[in-house]
Amino acid sequence: MRKPLLAMASMLLFGVAAVQPYTAAAQQPQTLVVGIAPSIDMSLLIVAVNKGFLEKEGVKSQLQLFDSAPAALQGVVAGRADITENTEPPQLGARARGGKIVQIMTGYLSGKQNGIVVNAKAISKPQDFAGKSVGVQKGSGANYHLAWYLERHKMAVDKVNVRYMDAPDQIAALARGDIQGFFSWEPYLTKAATSVPDAKLYERSMDDGLVFGGSVVMREDLAKGNKAFAVKVVKGLIAAADWITANPREAAKVVNEVVHAPSDDVVYEQLRALDWPGTFKKEAVAQELRIAEWGAGTGLFPTKNPKQLVDELVYPAIIKEAAPSRTDL
Repeated sequence: MRKPLLAMASMLLFGVAAVQPYTAAAQQPQTLVVGIAPSIDMSLLIVAVNKGFLEKEGVKSQLQLFDSAPAALQGVVAGRADITENTEPPQLGARARGGKIVQIMTGYLSGKQNGIVVNAKAISKPQDFAGKSVGVQKGSGANYHLAWYLERHKMAVDKVNVRYMDAPDQIAALARGDIQGFFSWEPYLTKAATSVPDAKLYERSMDDGLVFGGSVVMREDLAKGNKAFAVKVVKGLIAAADWITANPREAAKVVNEVVHAPSDDVVYEQLRALDWPGTFKKEAVAQELRIAEWGAGTGLFPTKNPKQLVDELVYPAIIKEAAPSRTDL
């Protein structure tokens, strides 16, 4: 990352993850606990469980609901779930702080899932962010987007009043006037823009040239200690990804049973903002390294070796066995 981004992001600190002990081998769980949040970026996991793709591979599974994607990640780190899905920064931060987790595949790609919502009366151009209170969930992909945005528009972070808060709390804070904008992800972007007076979807991350990858992350002891089981999980997830791509309207119905959007059509439109590759490619790891270098350079991740951090987190052995044509790692 460029030095200005490193300098201004040094104040955007990530939270501390709980540490789960690593064991050399893991028994196959009777039920795979799949950590999710009520958001569209969890669609792959929701479909894999509720449409029976994991069951077809012989994997009994159940969904465990958390308030947000970063909270679901902490659930995996703490052993309250076995897998979840998230953007790069939270997973890097968790691994750097000792969380025994590994990435096993790319679940989704999108430049539209993350974005910015503002009070249109208070903010209409980049310079208007100066002096305003802006919400963001610490340690999330949105946190990285905020740093990226400020650097892109040559704005020092101390010119903005950054308010750290969980994603579900941002809409109410905007409605009360506690903040004048927030960096977040769906469904909170659309919910705020359609329910809060004067709220406006200001832009998506792709408008800043930023495309996030959502990786499926698994407990390290399970991935490495029970590879045969992990291969079954990845096969089920790949089948779910292909089905979502081919059947987005039916997928929207399945997903909306969990996320409870105003309508299936709303979910369908949000699903269209994401791609479901079901792969694990070198380009995904390259982006991971860029973000790791940014985080390490600002002290966001406690590591002196970003490449080693990425190498420890990325674990392509499962998808290589499950679907070798889906990876070039």
